[in-house]
Amino acid sequence: MAAFAVRVIESGGYTGLALLMAAESMVLPVPSEAVMPFAGFVVSAGDMTWAGAVLASSLGSLVGSWLSYLMGRHGFLPLVERYGKYVLVHPHHLRQAQGMFARRGVVAVFLCRFVPGVRHISSIPAGATRMAIMPFLAASVAGATAWNTFLLWVGWRFGRDEQAIAALKSRMDLVRDSPARTTRRLYPLRSAGLEADELKVRPAACA
Repeated sequence: MAAFAVRVIESGGYTGLALLMAAESMVLPVPSEAVMPFAGFVVSAGDMTWAGAVLASSLGSLVGSWLSYLMGRHGFLPLVERYGKYVLVHPHHLRQAQGMFARRGVVAVFLCRFVPGVRHISSIPAGATRMAIMPFLAASVAGATAWNTFLLWVGWRFGRDEQAIAALKSRMDLVRDSPARTTRRLYPLRSAGLEADELKVRPAACA
């Protein structure tokens, strides 16, 4: 999924980012954790602006949340409960979202944006309970913007940190070269062990 998100952003820019975040706010399995950090990396490279990335991602999240709200309002919740497993929507995530709405109302719309596995389906129970549309949209865009901006900052910060990039490259090189390094380290030890065994065997053979 991360590779797919990278390709969409690289080819579609702000439009691709908005579409990905709209999908993330619906029932599709497009996690923002796989989208926004890369967008932040693109911002650090100068190919996107902070304002443009935040606006595109927030607009996409708002549209996706609104469409999911309409699905719930017009009776699609039973279909999601029945067939959601095919897009990685689990029944316990729906129950968790419904429980949060029952306890906290519109505040739950904001809080659900920070809960993995719940944020992309939380709008459907909100529509099913016929929550007022304007408070729902306000809470949705506030929560989505806060979460998206945080993930964007993570990617931007990593992209600006040359030491972090160098450390990651070093680790990748270590993983790639570790079999050869291990062989080089073990071969002298193995040779020494064979020579020692030969020294032990030779006196016995002379006797």
